[in-house]
Amino acid sequence: MITAAQEGTAIDQKIQELCEAIVSDIEVQNAREQAESFLADEDAMSLYRDMVTAGRALHQMQHSGQEPSATEVQRFTDLQNSCEAHPGVTGFMEAQDVLRAVAEQVNRYVTKSLEMGRVPTPAEMAPQGGCGEGCGCH
Repeated sequence: MITAAQEGTAIDQKIQELCEAIVSDIEVQNAREQAESFLADEDAMSLYRDMVTAGRALHQMQHSGQEPSATEVQRFTDLQNSCEAHPGVTGFMEAQDVLRAVAEQVNRYVTKSLEMGRVPTPAEMAPQGGCGEGCGCH
């Protein structure tokens, strides 16, 4: 009979193997390099930080029932446009998307395995319908 401690060791080993596969993946490596490049670019970081801060301020205003001024909205739009035109910022956002997608894929498989009590098939993991693009869940 396998004890819980031995089972944990097998799970730990498989987690290590999964993590090794993830960090050795070329797409993940490229994403990490893009993120590190962004973190070394003070101008890109500052621009991105300003956009995020302005976006949060607008969100908080709207959430509290206040109407943002045209100047505040325009400032955010200008910052957003500047970020979209900056290769360092766009590279960082692309890198975030790749890394987030890997984490979500791992989480979906683990969650589905725990729910089903077995490893799900690729067909069971394929997207099923859904609500479409632009809903915020993609």
